[in-house]
Amino acid sequence: MKTATLFLACFMLLKPTIPFVEYAAFYDYIKNELCVNKDRPQLQCNGKCHLKKELAKASDSDNSKDKNHASSSEHQVVFFQEVFNAPIHDAVSDYSPQLITPYNRIYKFQFTNSIFHPPLG
Repeated sequence: MKTATLFLACFMLLKPTIPFVEYAAFYDYIKNELCVNKDRPQLQCNGKCHLKKELAKASDSDNSKDKNHASSSEHQVVFFQEVFNAPIHDAVSDYSPQLITPYNRIYKFQFTNSIFHPPLG
């Protein structure tokens, strides 16, 4: 399994060099048969036009794969439900004590939404 993974990783890393290796291996055939400018030797193209086409083709295939991959990550929202927030503040602020004592006269309930967490350590 590790060998297959290593082979695949090496292939992915060396894939951009394949057109250069192919150009070097088949240089004479590309220069004599596939070159677009073989009838104009003063340009000294020597098959570089074919190499340029192959590199453009390889980069276009990489870009098209990236575009297809980016569009596949889009999702459509089918159902959405908002979180229910109960009006706790209104119910608590309307509270008034029924029994009036000296303590109730000086006590004031102060409702707060935040909870204090003491430092750790």
